Amino acid sequence: MKTLHQSHAMRWIRALVVLLLLALAWQAMAADSPRVRITTLYDNTTAVAGTQPGWGFAALVEVDGQRVLFDTGGDAAILRHNVAALGIDLSRLDAVVLSHEHWDHTKGLAVLGAHAGLPVYYPAAADPKSPWLGDLERAGVQRRPVTTRTEVVPGVWVSAEMAAATVHEIALTIATDEGLVVLVGCAHPGPVAMVQQIRQRTGRPVLMILGGWHLLQSTAPQISSTLAAFKAEGVRYAGPTHCTGDTAIAMTRQAYGEQFVEGGVGAAVQFSPYLRTTAR
Repeated sequence: MKTLHQSHAMRWIRALVVLLLLALAWQAMAADSPRVRITTLYDNTTAVAGTQPGWGFAALVEVDGQRVLFDTGGDAAILRHNVAALGIDLSRLDAVVLSHEHWDHTKGLAVLGAHAGLPVYYPAAADPKSPWLGDLERAGVQRRPVTTRTEVVPGVWVSAEMAAATVHEIALTIATDEGLVVLVGCAHPGPVAMVQQIRQRTGRPVLMILGGWHLLQSTAPQISSTLAAFKAEGVRYAGPTHCTGDTAIAMTRQAYGEQFVEGGVGAAVQFSPYLRTTAR
């Protein structure tokens, strides 16, 4: 017959075993969940004191230790200032993705300096005489023109090249447990069309769209239609910035409420779980 002391000991042992199993399960889940962070480095507005605004867009995507620079903004001096103010080192990158060839997304390339062998992805239909291609040549990078959906690093893909009236564009997609995060530079082909193509070709829901939506010239009814289409597509979080325009940003903030994602240099989002922050 067990003594009272033995009975208490057995209960403690069972409790410790349960706690150990829970800890192991949590570690396994954490290992399976990609640790994702997206930090805005260049934007029309700022979210962190000491950074500078500028017309253009750039963001650093970090996934399980892999680092991808998405666009480079419109001024190398401003980008250089912002990465220093945010304590970010761009000397180690695994890839660069240029959404399209316009100056406000490519002129910061000079910040990279020499990066021999660094893969740089951009739309294959870009003008071969574009000056930024010369910047890539001088940096000694691997030029990787994109036509179809392509993996950049594990969990991060560039979309297929999409056509607009005057320019071709690609988006960046980042896998999270809750769905895809879509990062766009200006969304010239249309932000809804880009989300739809990505969802259809990946078979995965789009959780969030961040970046420029190119709605500066859009009317209020057109903006409302865009937001309704996002909702119909199941987009749960929206982070418009850069060329989206103040009216569209205000309407998105009202439509999405707590699920609106503020932009600005230094603003960041993290997964998993989803978290907004302006501190590194």
